Amino acid sequence: MTQSSKLESYKKHMAAVGVGEATAFPPAWNLLWSLGAKVPPPPFLGFVPLVLISGGFFGPLFGLGVWLLGNRGLREMPASEALWVALITGVAFGLAMAAYYRHLARKHRLGSWAAFSATRLHT
Repeated sequence: MTQSSKLESYKKHMAAVGVGEATAFPPAWNLLWSLGAKVPPPPFLGFVPLVLISGGFFGPLFGLGVWLLGNRGLREMPASEALWVALITGVAFGLAMAAYYRHLARKHRLGSWAAFSATRLHT
């Protein structure tokens, strides 16, 4: 089974169990998949990779946004402060997303990505 067909089966399975498409296919994973990375969907990853991927995408984007918005008006935000904001929010967001996706995987009894197939649909 190819990666794209597995992802399509996963999409149908998650829709059947009531998980929204935005949750099943978060933006960071869509970006990775569009770049050709063969990364499993979030519920099939371990806690640490989830923290690193989720936090690694969110933290820098949030830090950049805070820095850009923080340099408007009367107050100026130094880059070092924006880096701390990016690090702290990236870690917090990564931990929260990892906990959520591991819970989702347990709740829907998702095994490994290697073992996932279309036969799992609607079970």
